[in-house]
Amino acid sequence: MEFMNAKPECIACKEDFFDEKFVSDLLYSIFNPYHRDTGKFDVQEFLKSKIKDKELLENFDVFSAIFNDMVKTFGYAESLWMDKFEEYKEARKEVWEEIKEMLSEGKLSIDDISISELVDNLYEEILRDLIEMGYIEGVIKKIHRKKVVFSSVAEGMIGEKVLARAVEDMEEKGIGEHEEERAGLSPFPGYEITDYDAMMHTFDMIDIQETLIKIAKKNFDLEESDIVVRKPKKSGKRNYVMLIDTSDSMRGRKIIGAIEAALALKRAIRKGSMDELVTIAFNHRAERIREGDLPNLDAKGRTDIGLALRKARRELRGCDGRGVVFLITDGEPTSSYNPYLSPWRCALMEAKKLRDVDAYLHILMLGRNARFLELCQMMVREAGRGSIFYFSDPLRLKNYVYRRYQRFQSK
Repeated sequence: MEFMNAKPECIACKEDFFDEKFVSDLLYSIFNPYHRDTGKFDVQEFLKSKIKDKELLENFDVFSAIFNDMVKTFGYAESLWMDKFEEYKEARKEVWEEIKEMLSEGKLSIDDISISELVDNLYEEILRDLIEMGYIEGVIKKIHRKKVVFSSVAEGMIGEKVLARAVEDMEEKGIGEHEEERAGLSPFPGYEITDYDAMMHTFDMIDIQETLIKIAKKNFDLEESDIVVRKPKKSGKRNYVMLIDTSDSMRGRKIIGAIEAALALKRAIRKGSMDELVTIAFNHRAERIREGDLPNLDAKGRTDIGLALRKARRELRGCDGRGVVFLITDGEPTSSYNPYLSPWRCALMEAKKLRDVDAYLHILMLGRNARFLELCQMMVREAGRGSIFYFSDPLRLKNYVYRRYQRFQSK
């Protein structure tokens, strides 16, 4: 069900200031705390104007950092600070209500506000309203932190935000560092000529004759932009399987970036494509992610790449059309579902078995030590077709996945 039809009824969202874009921006900033934006309205200065305690005001930056962390986690606070903490919380409530009032009266525009700054400073107050409105199901209390549980409606809204950002960045270069390309979209070149793209084409797809003709006009001064290739033939419907490493080492930016990549692909496919997507979270287990649960993935456990690839192969077995497997991981496997095989050997065996379902293996690396790279190269060779990309910034994953998808659709 699309989120437009499933949006819950609420009084707040009927008011102009709580429109769908504002809600989706708030949800996205909660989901991705690394996202930053700017605004003319200074939320922190407005908050400071409500503080009466002299010591709290003079040391506001220090106290606010401590108190904001307490709200989002379960940090320790000295008892002598509790009166200041209570005043700080009351000031936050007052500021949030006043901001909503200014928005409803038109005295303040949403475009003037930094959503990330708003969430940083008024996290608990915003969370409370979003829970009441039905976009957030609640908060799970873990040992050292709180885990927000997003609703399926929220997943759709966050996904649209992620896709919009990927579309905006589509023309940017340097999305990932290309390590190795083993094959293109199809093993058979077509008849159409197109410009060479290092992200999509292999050297064996280059049309030598056409390229030579092109550079001859420039006295054979060859540049990459002069290279042309034969477009691969269309291969029909594609069945995507995205494998997201959710082991303990994937905490922070890595897990956020991986989820964003899956959300971008999911939303893109739902905008009219006949392709299908299965998303699987794996650590030392591998499970198909239920509808609406993508933003709620958590990082824990060990890494069993062999198990993930076996799960992908089973999902693709019997499917019509080409199989495309995206493997997002940050390091070597540390676990093997097969007690008789090492984690490496298990991963390589399952990579080779992808040939049985005619699938491409695209490995998106979030780590780059020599052993890990060697394993990735071996897995792609065993799979027979695929590629390896390294990402120093996991938040760029969505850009690459969306661009790859768009290229697939144009073939």
